[in-house]
Amino acid sequence: MRTTLFRRRTPNASAPASFYVEWGPLLMLTLVGVGLLCRGLGVPGLMDPDEGRYAEIAREMLVGKNWFIPHLNLLPYLEKPPLVYWLTALSMAGFGLTEGAARLIPALSGLAGILWAYFFGRALWGPVPAWRGALILATCGGYVILGRILTLDMTLALFLNLAIGLGYLALSRGQRGLWPWAYLALGLAVLTKGPVALVLAGLIWGIWAWLRKHPFGLSFYQVLGLVILAGVTLPWFLYVSRRYPEFLGFFLWDQHVGRFLTASIHHHQPWYFFGPVLLGLMLPWSGLLPWMLIRLKPAARPDHLFLAVWAGTVILFFSLSRGKLVPYILPALFPLALLVGDSLPQPQDQGEDRRYCRGFWYSLALWGGWWWLLLLLFLRPPATLQPLVEKAVTLSTEIFWGLLVLALFPTLALTFKRPVVLFAGALLFCTLLPSGIEKISAQRSPRELAAKLTAHWQPEAALVGVRLYSQGLSFYSRQVFHLLACKSELDFGRRLAPSSGLFFAEPQEMAAFAASRGLVFFFVKEKAMSSLYQWLPGDFQAVGRYKDCLLLCYRGK
Repeated sequence: MRTTLFRRRTPNASAPASFYVEWGPLLMLTLVGVGLLCRGLGVPGLMDPDEGRYAEIAREMLVGKNWFIPHLNLLPYLEKPPLVYWLTALSMAGFGLTEGAARLIPALSGLAGILWAYFFGRALWGPVPAWRGALILATCGGYVILGRILTLDMTLALFLNLAIGLGYLALSRGQRGLWPWAYLALGLAVLTKGPVALVLAGLIWGIWAWLRKHPFGLSFYQVLGLVILAGVTLPWFLYVSRRYPEFLGFFLWDQHVGRFLTASIHHHQPWYFFGPVLLGLMLPWSGLLPWMLIRLKPAARPDHLFLAVWAGTVILFFSLSRGKLVPYILPALFPLALLVGDSLPQPQDQGEDRRYCRGFWYSLALWGGWWWLLLLLFLRPPATLQPLVEKAVTLSTEIFWGLLVLALFPTLALTFKRPVVLFAGALLFCTLLPSGIEKISAQRSPRELAAKLTAHWQPEAALVGVRLYSQGLSFYSRQVFHLLACKSELDFGRRLAPSSGLFFAEPQEMAAFAASRGLVFFFVKEKAMSSLYQWLPGDFQAVGRYKDCLLLCYRGK
């Protein structure tokens, strides 16, 4: 069965007049996406801080039935817009307060992104390069990992890439009727993580139009799209601003401009940080990025130019930011995967293209040789690398098999002159990642500690964090934290709700609270235990440990 997707109206004479979507590739991509992103999704425990935070916000939204003001630890939490919280809360309403329900939204976002890569690539070049590009995206290690953990980034990448791609088709193919859909997707991206989506989309469209000397005047459809964008985004921002006049200053300046311009907010990294991060996120396809750059034809193929502008703008923009986190450049994987897919050699390549293909095989030789060397160093590490290998001992099995796959399959593809072997290797590599996530979560998830807390809990009990807060512990135990005041992500919410009664200004106030309660559980760093004993003499019982933190039981009067 074939279904018409788009009809091109373009001055590009080399483009087909119309094309179709076969269901076979879509079904295969769906099966691959579901297998890599959804299989065993609920097995690992939710990890602090990010997964615990977003799951707890969604849980409090669901339990408290306040869908307009996100809350964390019963305090307004307004660092990010609410779309992912809404979707996660709905997932929990349908499937329960489980890890699988919490992670369902990023997994479905990742799957939708894979399918969109196929549709968009097919609109550009046809089914074969589109299928290859979408499968490459699906088997990028960073894409799989970020699709299996609860953060905002995969959902942002989906809506942002959908908006940018639809806008490009509207610009380059004369399909102006796509503009309202592009702005709708852009509005959802803004509701996911804020106005950074507007900045990135505007830069990418604008730079491409400037380089191509393409007119960018407003049309009726763009005006309609802007109305839709405003209708999607403004109601929530206006509502919160009316409730809390301090919100816009905090949200726009502290959480966006401040993160970009200053190192005092969060996560300061050097300017070159995203270079090695990109190579890591693109594994096992990183070795083909130099080959892809050689095969770029921006002058002859405007689509190549746009995808290069797309990826380059995302990476450069966040490289200029003082605050950097690994998932920030996730949207760049979409255009890079399509470019790599279009650059793979074909059996029918002749003449100059066949000569270029030799460069592809040289790339594979270097790629495979590099990973064989790393595998050898992992198995027989020199003294200088021994501490690093010992530090990764928890993941030693996954690292060994991952290095073996990364080394073996380029070698096999080179030996048999079959690039398709790379896809089998990429699929095998990505099947190793859930096991690694599970082992990391065993160290970073407070799930087991929460089970011990729940087993000892009594109706009159209270949970106190001694300058320490665990969102995941709240999610799993369903308990609110009382906190000895310290600088934390709850500071703005505390300013908005100063009478919450959840904070102790001084240790003596915390000690008086504990002495007046029948049962108190203290969550405390091991190195701070001596101070706790001085503030509150008495008997403490150790309930459990989480990393370098302890959960202690104290009985008051």
